[in-house]
Amino acid sequence: MSISINTQLINSLAQVILSLKPEEQILLSQTVQKLKAAPSGVERPDLDLFFKELDTLVPDAEQPTLEEISAEVKLVRQAIWTEA
Repeated sequence: MSISINTQLINSLAQVILSLKPEEQILLSQTVQKLKAAPSGVERPDLDLFFKELDTLVPDAEQPTLEEISAEVKLVRQAIWTEA
C-alpha cells in the first residue's frame, strides 16, 4: 500500500512541478541542489515532522479529492491532444 501512496504522491508532485512557471522551476531546482549540497552540520528541513503535522491537519472540505483532480487532468489532456 505504501508503494501506491508514494506513486500517487510522486505523480501529484510531478504535476505541481510541471505547472510551475520556468523561473519557479529554476528556483525549485536551485533550492533542491542547495539542500543536496549542504554540509551535514547545516540544518535541513525535518520532513518527518512536516508529514506528521500535515497528517494532523483537518481536511479542507473544498479541496478536490485525488480522483477529482485526476479526472480533471484527464479532461485537460484529452482537450490538448485533440487540438494537436
